[in-house]
Amino acid sequence: MVTMRQALALIVAASLAVAAVIAVVFQDNIVRFNLNPRIPYQIYTPPPPPAYGARGAWILWPSEAGAGLADVFYVHSTTYAARRHWNAPLNAKKADATLRRVAAPNEAGPFIGLGAVYGPRYRQATLFANFTHKYDGLAARELAYGDIEKAFETFLKERDTERPFILVGYGQGGLHVLGLLQYRIATDEALRARLAAAYVIGEPTPISIFDDSLAAIPPCRTPGDIRCVISYIDLEPTFDDDRRRFRDRSLAWGDNKKLMSLPAAPLLCINPLAWTLSLEPVSADMHVGAASATGLQLGETPPAIAKAIGAQCNKGILTVDPPQQNFLRRKHWFGDHWRAQDFNLFYHDLTADATRRVQNLNITLEQEARFLAPIDEAVDLKVSPINKAPE
Repeated sequence: MVTMRQALALIVAASLAVAAVIAVVFQDNIVRFNLNPRIPYQIYTPPPPPAYGARGAWILWPSEAGAGLADVFYVHSTTYAARRHWNAPLNAKKADATLRRVAAPNEAGPFIGLGAVYGPRYRQATLFANFTHKYDGLAARELAYGDIEKAFETFLKERDTERPFILVGYGQGGLHVLGLLQYRIATDEALRARLAAAYVIGEPTPISIFDDSLAAIPPCRTPGDIRCVISYIDLEPTFDDDRRRFRDRSLAWGDNKKLMSLPAAPLLCINPLAWTLSLEPVSADMHVGAASATGLQLGETPPAIAKAIGAQCNKGILTVDPPQQNFLRRKHWFGDHWRAQDFNLFYHDLTADATRRVQNLNITLEQEARFLAPIDEAVDLKVSPINKAPE
């Protein structure tokens, strides 16, 4: 016979089990609810802006300007997930620790050996902004882009204008790189001439922008292309919800530096195993190497885990084989798959690709310097009288 105490214990255990199941089933909704800043952006006061003349405003600043083959401007992914702010304060300790320990080593790390790398801190939009196209989320990202544009102006003043450069942006940082391409580089012939490539990783890049605002900077269609854009979002097959979210909720920059929603827009996907637009699967034999650089000092090169994954572009998303190594797998639980990843599946592939494109750009620049620009229009010379000079 069951006593009252035993019955209560069974009820409590059953309630806890039901609560646990509910928490697992609705975990993403619970996380998003808890990340949502409650203050409307119209009455929100953003943190003070960064002063990019000070080194503290930069997570990465080269020890020697002009070192290596090229300059790299890197914009980090979202590392701020608190609900207190729509835009992260620069002194947010947890976000900055994640930036230094996880994001920068894995995202900027592949490009460190290439040359002088510049990576600004900025008032990044909080993680929740990724899940809304309402005014608050858009305004937070627009303010963040304003910081990045100011940082880019400092970058331009510091660098030798004759050197090649690369743009690198992950997640939210990729969105801001697309803004730089549209507002600062597409309209500046001299800057375009020195752009080896732009890498937009983990952020949807609508193909339609290359027919409009980025007509002058096309996608990179072959491994040898320069002055072009590379973009992919790498997900394992199990992340169906994230795949749908990326496909259904892309953004583009408008003419007035405002974001506009492009639902269900076709997305650019460059397969980083072949560096082409091909929709065919590419085997792991082409994989140069994944790596986890988390916790390493910038400049330390993690060992390559080669031939670990195959990949295929599928409706704008790069579907990757689940790696055998658990530490190279995106985590499922309670929002971890939305945060900065502590590995880079294409770490060494990116290094090889960026090096090749910079070398190709240098060859092209040398060839272009040998020839004068063609004369666009004929010039009619008027007959000038010849007068004999007096003796």
